[in-house]
This record gives sequence, C-alpha cells and structure tokens, in this order.
Amino acid sequence: MADTTEKQSGYGKRPLWQWVVIYLVVGGIIYAGVYYFFLAKKGGYNSNQQGQYQMQPYGQKQIDTSTTTSQGKPNQVMQQAQVNVTLTANGFSPATLTIKAGKKVTWENKSGSTATVNSNPHPVHTAYPPLNLGNFSDGGTLSLTFDKPGTYGYHNHLNPSQSGTIVVQ
Repeated sequence: MADTTEKQSGYGKRPLWQWVVIYLVVGGIIYAGVYYFFLAKKGGYNSNQQGQYQMQPYGQKQIDTSTTTSQGKPNQVMQQAQVNVTLTANGFSPATLTIKAGKKVTWENKSGSTATVNSNPHPVHTAYPPLNLGNFSDGGTLSLTFDKPGTYGYHNHLNPSQSGTIVVQ
C-alpha cells in the first residue's frame, strides 16, 4: 500500500519572506500613526510658537497699509512694517485686511485654544502654500510677509468657520 499523504512542514506556517513583508507593513502603519498623531501637529518648520523658525523677508520696508473691517469699511492707515490679525473665539479680526506688497502680517491667537492658519480651500490648503503656517497655541503668534499682489483666503483648519482674507496690492 502506497503512502498517498503529502508531507507538510507544519500546519499553516508561512515562509520567512512573508513574515518580513507582514512586519514591514505593520511597522509602517504604526510609524504613520505615531507621525500623524504626535509629530505632524507641531506646526512644521515655519511655526512661530516661541519666535523660532519664522519666515523672514529679504528686505522689509516700512510702507503705508490700509486695513478694513469685516464689513468692508476702512479702519485706519498704519505707518509700520507689520500688521496684526487677532484670532478670538469669534474668528479672525479684521476678517479682511488690505495691505501693500512686502508687508508682514502677524496672527495672534487669543481664542483660548490651539488654532491654525491655513490657506484655502479647506481641507486641502492648496491655494497659497506659504500661508500654511500650522498650529499655534493660545497666546502664540505666526507671521508671514506677502510679497506678491493678490487675494489670499485663509482659515483655522481646526474650526473652518473662522476665516479671513488678505488682499495684497
């Protein structure tokens, strides 16, 4: 009588190359999760939480700047090289800001929680990538100098109903 049973090297054992692939995939997923939840929310290289890594222009000049309120009314003419936008729990103020090219805009967070400044459209932030400034905590500031004329929409990614517009002339 001939033995017709095939010889198996264990039941359900996988070859070594399959285990290597499984460990690489699982390790990649764990690394991606750690990066997304812990490292990516630090604000990136241009975050200005402590005044470090701030984007600087090549040559700042003091120029006149006009600002408007969210109703579109002229607010005042400023004689300084930078203008401020404040984020409160109600949103950005002023919601619309008109400046001249070369002007530095500083956003200050007084909302009571962490917020972001990101370019439109939400959630992809592709309209003006330099405006993707990242997270800043309550009391923190972020800055960007606008060198080219145009209209730049932005929002708080963590609360997209908070939005604003920078008009550069």
